[in-house]
Amino acid sequence: MRQGNMDKGNEYQAKREIKRIKKKILSFAAVICLGIVLVLEGCKGSEKERQELRLQGIGQLETGNFEEAIASFEKALEISKGVVGEFELDILKYRAEAEYGTEDYEAAAYTYEVLLQIDKERPEYRIRLCTLWALSGKIDKAKEEYQKLYATEPQNPETAQILLTLGQALTDQDRFDEAIELYRQAVDGGIKSGEIYNRMGVCELEAGEIDSAIQYLEKGIETGDESAMEALLRNQAAAYERKQDFAAAQKTLERYVAVYGASPEIQKEIDFLKTR
Repeated sequence: MRQGNMDKGNEYQAKREIKRIKKKILSFAAVICLGIVLVLEGCKGSEKERQELRLQGIGQLETGNFEEAIASFEKALEISKGVVGEFELDILKYRAEAEYGTEDYEAAAYTYEVLLQIDKERPEYRIRLCTLWALSGKIDKAKEEYQKLYATEPQNPETAQILLTLGQALTDQDRFDEAIELYRQAVDGGIKSGEIYNRMGVCELEAGEIDSAIQYLEKGIETGDESAMEALLRNQAAAYERKQDFAAAQKTLERYVAVYGASPEIQKEIDFLKTR
């Protein structure tokens, strides 16, 4: 009888212990759940804040408040705490645009370098990077990026546009041979626009290679590229005059006048050539 009572007592104690443990587990679970809810709420709050900062930055960018836009985009990126996803890539592209707006081309270039490291399959990043390095005076870096771009996107219209930007930057630094080399590479690759031939002619003219300049300018005129024709004819006339072939210079300017009309400056030049 006493043994039975002892067994019942032990069973009762065991049940009480089980209840106590269950209660403790439920309390612990409740704490965990509360923590998860708080974290989720915090994430929701962070997500809302960074979306608001993104929209704020875009609005500032569109109204020309570039510095304020950069600050907004930076704050949005700080919330991400190093995580990189579609949202962060989007913000980086907007930040680069704002940096470009402030004419901080080097900062914009570094932002595009980050974008390239994350997503190497986007040629537009390299296109922007090449242009920005050229604009910031980092010509060798621009050339390096251009060669990478040309190797993968030789027929991309934007590649040709970058070529003109880079070629002009080289010309401005009197690096005529390097500019001509780039232009010739493009022509050999099938990019034969009148503007490229015009740039080649100008480079040769600046370098004192008059006959070569005339040849390139003539090739440009032969393309029939109306967007470059005005410059081609004027530069061709200047090249002939420097060669002292005044009759050819006059003939070229008269051809120019037939299409674009005679400004007082052009007419004065024609009258001068008639006396030579």
